[in-house]
Amino acid sequence: MITDGPQIIKSDLDQRDYKLFSLPNKMRCLLISDKEADKSAAAIDVHVGSALDPRTHYGAAHFLEHMLFQGTEKYPRENEYDEYLSKNGGYNNAFTSLEDTNYHFDCSNEAFEGALDRLA
Repeated sequence: MITDGPQIIKSDLDQRDYKLFSLPNKMRCLLISDKEADKSAAAIDVHVGSALDPRTHYGAAHFLEHMLFQGTEKYPRENEYDEYLSKNGGYNNAFTSLEDTNYHFDCSNEAFEGALDRLA
C-alpha cells in the first residue's frame, strides 16, 4: 500500500504537479510533473555514504556507486545503462558524500520508463 504524504505548498505561478508519498518499504518519493518539459529525470538518494565504510575497506561506498554502471542482473551488458541514456538524449551521474550516495539521470520523455527500469 502506498501512503500519501503531506500537501506540497507551491506558488500560484507554478504549473507543475507534485505528489509526495511513501512506498511500503518506507522509501519516500516525490514526483514532479511538468507538461512543458522536453526531458524527464529521476534521482535516488541512498542514506549510506563513505562515513560508513569499514576501516578495512575505505572507499567501499564509492566503489559500490560505480557498480550500478557496470551492469545488473536484468541488464547484464557492461555500460548498457550509459548507452541507453546516450541514445535517448540523456546522461547519468552519481556522487558519494559522507552520509549519502546519489544517482541521477535525464533522458527524452519517451525513454524515461526504460531508463527508470535500468536505474531500478
